[in-house]
Amino acid sequence: MSVFHTVADFAAAYRDKRITPSVVAERALSAITELDQGELPMRLFIAVHADDVRAQAADSTRRLAAGQPRSIFEGVPVAVKDEFDVIGYQTTCGTSFLGQTPATKDALVVARLRAAGAVILGKTNMFELGVNPTGLNLTHGTARNPYDPLRDTGGSSSGSGATVAAGVAPVTLGNDGGGSVRIPAALCGVPGLKATFDRVPTDGVSLLCWSLEHSGPLAATVEDVRLATEIICAETITLPSLPSPLRVGICAAWWQDAAPEVTTQVRAAIDRLGATIVDVDLPHIGYATPVGSCTFLAEGAACLETQLAANAPFSSSVRLAFEAARGVTAPAFVKAQRVRALLAQEFEAALTRCDVLITPTTAITAPPYAADALLHGEVDEAKVNAMVHFTFPLNLTGLPAMQVPCGYDPDGMPIGMQIIGRFGDDALTLAVASAVEKTSPRRRPRVYVDLLA
Repeated sequence: MSVFHTVADFAAAYRDKRITPSVVAERALSAITELDQGELPMRLFIAVHADDVRAQAADSTRRLAAGQPRSIFEGVPVAVKDEFDVIGYQTTCGTSFLGQTPATKDALVVARLRAAGAVILGKTNMFELGVNPTGLNLTHGTARNPYDPLRDTGGSSSGSGATVAAGVAPVTLGNDGGGSVRIPAALCGVPGLKATFDRVPTDGVSLLCWSLEHSGPLAATVEDVRLATEIICAETITLPSLPSPLRVGICAAWWQDAAPEVTTQVRAAIDRLGATIVDVDLPHIGYATPVGSCTFLAEGAACLETQLAANAPFSSSVRLAFEAARGVTAPAFVKAQRVRALLAQEFEAALTRCDVLITPTTAITAPPYAADALLHGEVDEAKVNAMVHFTFPLNLTGLPAMQVPCGYDPDGMPIGMQIIGRFGDDALTLAVASAVEKTSPRRRPRVYVDLLA
């Protein structure tokens, strides 16, 4: 078996009758409870309905015993970010006030996973409304990084990234409006995909910033990302052979703000590919983060206008961000969208000269949580910018972007590589990620649950 248990590992264990989905479900439920005990609760989940999990697992166990698995996902535990509707669960989006009525219908991607036989474990933790790329949440508890529970998971799909890294599920779902799948995947050392815009259906997903958001899987391996993407997109995805030589585009100016230990590991992973480096120019890349922030927060403020006017109990940092966004003028927003279109053109031009673009996924590795931030939240612009520096442009352009682990810093914290493909070329993006994965080290984190032991 691989360092992290995969969908195929669970399928093989069930097929060989070494374990059943019911036993796996009980172990997962126990692990979720136990990981929330002690001085450093992991807070991977916002909500888990144990009896429902057991009922799903029992159904899977019966189907397997009858030789009637629905797919390779039969009985495999899957967890879902609390922006997706799941029957019987509230969709709080990480708040204390949204989703008071439980959902009566699954989001489409959840329904497809359920129909494939997956056991839905529950709703994973997230930063309130997905506004910040950290694991902080003052309402539901802060998610902690399995590699070092004193450090950030990244966000906003914080619980989804940490759940995979901790072994509680080989696949989770996240939502990405500025990097919220790729950032926690990078900081928690797992693969994650933001597919081409609108490829993954978002029916039944609470979208805050509708022109930026992409749903997508985080998983134990690139192959598990591929398998999950096939299910949620209802299509077959075949990975192509890599071009020979593979032409990797690098924009040196874009890389300048990344920490040296990050760039060293990402460059080493590129070297292991034996790729040809192509220097590319993205003249206006420095505008991506402010344009992304303007777009994200202005759309979010419009979406939440009723709650803001009613003085709903947002956390202080979230209210501050949205109140500021309400002051964005129409001319300023239109100018931001003009720059957004310019960025898209520049990416398209760059990708005519290479097969993929590659960057670090985040400019830093997982930083420690500040003690006062755990109690009161934080507004740390430098940290936010370091996390979204490489991810936000791909939400603006809609290009496919894959995070894959490629090394570790001197403290043993994961480092991620971001692979960016042409519009619609998700398969090649996955194929390059698979090649990187095969030549890069993977280590289990300090906090890990072995559901198949």
